[in-house]
Amino acid sequence: MKSISASLTGAASVLAAFTLSGCITAGPNPEDPYEDFNRQMFAFNDGLDRAVLEPVAKGYRAVTNEPIREGVGNFADNLNEPLTFVNHILQFQIPDAGATLGRFVINTTVGVAGIFDPASAIGVQRTKEDFGQTLGKWGIEGGPYLVLPFLGSSNPRDLVGKGGDVALNPLNYPEFESDDEIRMGIAVLGGINAREGAIEAIDEVRNQIDPYTTVRRLYDRTRAQDIANAPIEPNETEKLPESELDF
Repeated sequence: MKSISASLTGAASVLAAFTLSGCITAGPNPEDPYEDFNRQMFAFNDGLDRAVLEPVAKGYRAVTNEPIREGVGNFADNLNEPLTFVNHILQFQIPDAGATLGRFVINTTVGVAGIFDPASAIGVQRTKEDFGQTLGKWGIEGGPYLVLPFLGSSNPRDLVGKGGDVALNPLNYPEFESDDEIRMGIAVLGGINAREGAIEAIDEVRNQIDPYTTVRRLYDRTRAQDIANAPIEPNETEKLPESELDF
């Protein structure tokens, strides 16, 4: 059986090739040339969320308490620290790379596999970097906005970045690999936990006059700010919820 990492890499490559080869017909809106396609995928993802993910997330909230959900979130975040470390190195952010490595060691040991976050308690704050951000730091433009089935909001640069994240994450190397079933279980639990944390934010987006346009603008702005390491202004809407299957 193929490993999850190989499957994800293959899927990202196929999607990137599909996108970059021009198989999606461009429309008349220069700010959103694939708007017709994007809106169809947006509606598909939103329907999937309403039918499956949202009920599961609300059920998960009903049977767990906040400390448990916080622990699951900490555990999932800790698993992403090695990837952030690698991307800090690629961006030549050596002090941040050292801090991220320190966080991972502290939280994996003292924090019991990352369930607790003692690193933050002593002032070592978490950062989050992915390969899409790294490509942006290297001067590669994002390209047109895309909404893809299951993956949600993206663009050609960030889509390639998703495949790069799978390839670059040290925890995907053979010496760290566990059974695919265990990996899938961890990924699913982390996704449900993230969706639970985004319940109110997604409801707020759905109450907008045009949720699609709201999400597109949030995604473009959030990614630009992530790449520039710029803070969100206090009077702006919160960042796009970190639940990529929702829209």
